[in-house]
Amino acid sequence: NANVEAFPEDIVKWTDNRALIACGSPFDDVPLPDGGSVPIGQGNNAFVFPGLGAGAIVVGATKITDNMMMEGGYAVAEYCCQHWPELKRLYPPVSEMRVVGKEVAKRVALQAVKDGVATISDQSDEAVIAAVEESFWEPVYPTVVPRKFGCVL
Repeated sequence: NANVEAFPEDIVKWTDNRALIACGSPFDDVPLPDGGSVPIGQGNNAFVFPGLGAGAIVVGATKITDNMMMEGGYAVAEYCCQHWPELKRLYPPVSEMRVVGKEVAKRVALQAVKDGVATISDQSDEAVIAAVEESFWEPVYPTVVPRKFGCVL
């Protein structure tokens, strides 16, 4: 973090907590004298690009339009407004990236239909959203228990 332009705690101090802050690297929230804190978002393209790609693939988009890119960004912004309104977050916590990615994918896929670049047969909103939902999977990792093997050296 030594290569940052400014540290979040300094920005909060310099602006009397009037700035909205996001950084490329993760930073802890900045504590305030009243016991509250200022969330520091991690500005990362990983909030938009996985959902952008997923949405485009699900509807068989022939290209990525400017509107699809914008919808991806709007989806992240609206997610923050809906889930974190009191904190004025610019980005959700990284721990919510998967949920946000699905919302981005839905919006991007619907926009691809509106822009006329989707190639799937059923282009109704319901079918597109269902297709996005079905395309997401939950990674499940089995527990691996090592076995002991005897060997002679």
